[in-house]
Amino acid sequence: MNQEPTTSTASEPDQAVGIAAFVATTFSALTHPNYRLLWIGAIISNIGTWIQKVAQPWLILSLTGSSFLLGLDGFMQDAPLLIFLLFGGAISDRFNRRDILIFSNTVQFLGAAALAVLTFTGKIDVWMILVISFIVGTVQSISTPAYLAVLPSLVSKEHLTNAIALNSLQFNVSRFIGPAIGGIVIASLGAAWGFGLNALSFAGLFAAFYLVQFPAQSTGEARQHSITKSITEGVTTVWTRPDLFAVVVIVFCVSFFAGPLLNFVSVVAKENLNAEAGGFSTLLSMFGAGAVVGAVRVASLQSDANRHQIVFIAAAILAVMVIVVAVSTVFALSLVLVFLAGYAFVSCGSVGNTIMQAGVPDELRGRVISIYALAFRGGLPLGSLLTGTLAETFGVTVALAFNGMCLLAILAVAYRKFYASLVPAKE
Repeated sequence: MNQEPTTSTASEPDQAVGIAAFVATTFSALTHPNYRLLWIGAIISNIGTWIQKVAQPWLILSLTGSSFLLGLDGFMQDAPLLIFLLFGGAISDRFNRRDILIFSNTVQFLGAAALAVLTFTGKIDVWMILVISFIVGTVQSISTPAYLAVLPSLVSKEHLTNAIALNSLQFNVSRFIGPAIGGIVIASLGAAWGFGLNALSFAGLFAAFYLVQFPAQSTGEARQHSITKSITEGVTTVWTRPDLFAVVVIVFCVSFFAGPLLNFVSVVAKENLNAEAGGFSTLLSMFGAGAVVGAVRVASLQSDANRHQIVFIAAAILAVMVIVVAVSTVFALSLVLVFLAGYAFVSCGSVGNTIMQAGVPDELRGRVISIYALAFRGGLPLGSLLTGTLAETFGVTVALAFNGMCLLAILAVAYRKFYASLVPAKE
């Protein structure tokens, strides 16, 4: 009679130790004060960003009712990445990354504040939204490589992988929290308040920039060459490394074909699920919840995990989820599907990021990570434009289903071309 309680009691300390070890491993990079401060500032700012990501498409749909203009806005936000990201990577290796981050986020703050004022006063027009989206996208093309490249300098070498994964975690926690707040704010107060809250959220990031002690950055070698030669050096590094090149190809295809899902969730909510702003924000939050779980899983990966295999499998799962979300007409089912899509999306992106950053020295990191960022984010504007055009002509269901099937087909080809070298057979 006493065996069951005895067994339970004996296992409780082991369970407690196991949980403590898991937490210590998963959040180990946060033991570094500078990284922790930047992490906190980033999550506050990103919550505001995701509030605006609910407000902005909803406002465009309210003003125009056009799926094409919704896709065009996504294009205008991310198109500058196609043009300037490689330049931004070279800049981040040549100049002080802290100064780059302060400049970029000041412009983004002003953009959010301008949208808030214009919407509050009733002076807003869709062309204004598109122009501000392009300006914000331009400065992000410079700050994105700088931000990603600075993270490894804030932690010890053994915590590099964990720091990258936790950065993905904070982004996706904000992806979960922000849309939930955004839905409530828009439904009760209006889109203008969404833009205003985003503007206020930059205070957390500016505080972090002031408090964090950024390590000295070696820029001498990068400045010895022209910008063009610096960019060429980064491109050559990726092109001649199959392990890096394969990640770039897969991540670009994921961004192009699966990334537009987020931009068109608002259309799916309205047309397929008969949901309003609250339902739209709930779908975004569920995507964010899946991404959070995925990021925690990535952060807890062991050092011997086959990261290339994870990238491939996650991309395939995401392709299937895009197809099924496109045809679903049941709101509860769609919540589960977007959760799984979020899990797969962040697993693919975060693990791919880790492969890229861990594989190059610091003096090349800005340029190499700019190529990854170009693939990850640069595919989205093109994909959004294509998806918007298809949705306008054939409907959102056909557009997203087509995207998912294309991604599966490309992954099948990539599997044959890369898989044997990237995922060697076990001895």
